[in-house]
Amino acid sequence: MMVFPRTQEDVYRKQIEILRILSEQSEPVGSSFLQREMARRGFLLSDRTIRYHLKILEERGLVKSHEKAGRTISKAGLEELSRALAYERVGSILTWYISLAYRTTYSLDSGKGRVVANVFMLDKKFESKALQIVENLYSANLLPAPYAKVLEEEEEYEDITVPRNKMALLTVCNLTIDGVLIHSGVPLILRYGGLVQFLKWKPVRFVELIAYEATTVPPLEVFVYKRMTSILNILRSGSGMIPANIREIPAVARDQTSEILERLRKAGWGGILAFGMPNEAVLGVPVSMDRCGLSMIGGLVPAAAMNELGIEVETYAPHCLVKIEDMRRIY
Repeated sequence: MMVFPRTQEDVYRKQIEILRILSEQSEPVGSSFLQREMARRGFLLSDRTIRYHLKILEERGLVKSHEKAGRTISKAGLEELSRALAYERVGSILTWYISLAYRTTYSLDSGKGRVVANVFMLDKKFESKALQIVENLYSANLLPAPYAKVLEEEEEYEDITVPRNKMALLTVCNLTIDGVLIHSGVPLILRYGGLVQFLKWKPVRFVELIAYEATTVPPLEVFVYKRMTSILNILRSGSGMIPANIREIPAVARDQTSEILERLRKAGWGGILAFGMPNEAVLGVPVSMDRCGLSMIGGLVPAAAMNELGIEVETYAPHCLVKIEDMRRIY
């Protein structure tokens, strides 16, 4: 299996989560237990990768080995975890999202490169329904990009390991568009995640908002898990509620941004709900002075639609970067 070189930030996040799990256990635990717990918390790692991280943590004195019984966290590990949790309380979600966007390497010129991917894990018997939902969403311009990838049960790809009797569906996150803009020299600020009301196929206004800078919980997950969406209604009648987000760009970069979005549109990309003029509210949300608001469909939309159909789905969005060449085009 080809493994993309991990950044220090990626490695640190995974190892801190392992320490967090160990800190919650009263007895030594093994790599299989850690693999299950890491998956539940959004890290789809193989048993081999878990053991790799445990070896590093043990060498650093952050965990203790108890031979076949497993491992426990050490005093030094608890101190490291405490420092990490203090950082995590201050805007780590926003930092993580912008970091993923910045690491995007997708090129509009070549149509190649790494994109930010969302991962949805579900029972393999729902594979055909899940793919149909993705195609329907793309046809309705409710997906950022016309690409998807399916991983079958027990398949390994990048840092993703699919359990038995499951399948994984990968789609492109709108953070990829942010990354394209950033690498084109357009600075942006991710401001809010929320719910947008659709009426007769048109986005009307945000009815709920959570500021990214003021939360340690991914905002869109709140609305999806509370079942506040009605995406299937939008697909049927053009009216309903859909998760979306909004970012701001400097007014002087509006023309350049508009040109990039038009190039993406011609390449089959979508999911843009609104792009405002300088100092103009976007879908009812005011913007800062001398900035423009840009609203996009949220990456959790496929999962929300599947939930509405009664399909149980584990959501990891955004999750990682993958080569767009490894994904298939949705027509």
